[in-house]
Amino acid sequence: MAPGADTAKDPRELAARALCRFQGVQEDAVQEGKPMWQGYLPHVNVVLTSIGLGAETSEVLEHTPVQAYFVLRRLAQSPIEVSTMHGFSDEGLVQFLLSRGLAVDKDGVLSITAAGRAIGEIAANPNSQ
Repeated sequence: MAPGADTAKDPRELAARALCRFQGVQEDAVQEGKPMWQGYLPHVNVVLTSIGLGAETSEVLEHTPVQAYFVLRRLAQSPIEVSTMHGFSDEGLVQFLLSRGLAVDKDGVLSITAAGRAIGEIAANPNSQ
């Protein structure tokens, strides 16, 4: 592992350091008073912006469980009454979706949000409109 990589916490820095290593550049070598990895931040910012995270984000992408993804696919088609979802795992899925802003619960009916649609670019079925 490259020097300093294990102490980096900002995902942008981690990505910039990875680009340095990929290009065979010593990430902590100093040029014009700054470590070389900082010169790769504009490249990282372009990538983050292109995937909708924004250049100044410190968010880390999170895994979406397959079951949650399937519920999002159903929600993209139409809202689901929470009472029709049974069992501990379904309750966990609902909480996962709500806690991450991927769905909303209004009067016992679960609906997808814009953020939920953005997961895998889920689009409504054109035949259902």
